[in-house]
Amino acid sequence: MSVGILLALFGCVDQSFSAVELDAIAVVNGDFDDLGGVLLRNEVGFQPFNGYISQSTTWVGEDRPTREDPGRTVEELLTAPVADLSKFEIDQFQAVFINSGTRGLNAFEYNHTLEPDDSLLLDETAMANICAFPDGGGSLFVTDWAYDVVEACWPDAITFANDDTVVDDAQVGVAADLLVDVVDEEMQTTLDATVVNVELNYSAFAVMKEVSDDVEVLLRADVTYQPLEGGDVAVFKGVPLAVRIPIGKNGQVFFSSFHLSPQTSALADTLLFRGMAGLERGAGDQSEEAIDE
Repeated sequence: MSVGILLALFGCVDQSFSAVELDAIAVVNGDFDDLGGVLLRNEVGFQPFNGYISQSTTWVGEDRPTREDPGRTVEELLTAPVADLSKFEIDQFQAVFINSGTRGLNAFEYNHTLEPDDSLLLDETAMANICAFPDGGGSLFVTDWAYDVVEACWPDAITFANDDTVVDDAQVGVAADLLVDVVDEEMQTTLDATVVNVELNYSAFAVMKEVSDDVEVLLRADVTYQPLEGGDVAVFKGVPLAVRIPIGKNGQVFFSSFHLSPQTSALADTLLFRGMAGLERGAGDQSEEAIDE
């Protein structure tokens, strides 16, 4: 299909716009978030990749998508060569969304704790491709449990809770409905608010403590967490909950400690377009069937 969206190449004064075709956006489906649903609500088309650890927990009703469903996979996206052997599948895209609950990015399968689930983190090609993607002008959008990708590729950008060399070590947040400070002026204008409610619908979410000076903090809040050594819960005061990292001349990385799918449409949509600068609503196709054509 030739239906497209516009994605601004961010980062330089003479910021330019280039047409991004429908298939130039990839969404890796995971168990806990539904970024594809947020995109479809805004009529933005994409190419889905199966990354389920087990099955979607955001799907309402029967026949939930599972890791066994046919179709293109996260492994294909990150590691399989295309016709030109100097490039890989991810190079075909200009924007990649990685949902929380994507397989291969965790210490263990969450529902089978003795089964390792770190295959992509250990795959040198996959990690090299992810890390290089924004350097080439790509836009990467990541939520919650997929945080280890951000920590591995840009270790100086965000200080996560606990040991940054241990997979999943920052996943200590306690589920809550939080009143969150909107610290980004553009988001304040869009939402017409300086405080919003954020639903942290699962415990063990990835907690950020601080960021480097070049990282744009969009939301901050006091976050309750469970210390790894046990005992009573504690609180990190005023820590980032959603951030945007400009990379090089044109690239960018968005990360949120929470899932976008449970949030109000106003908040989720604002984060989508602020976190991925240049993305515009209304040009993609609304239907799954059209996306698969």
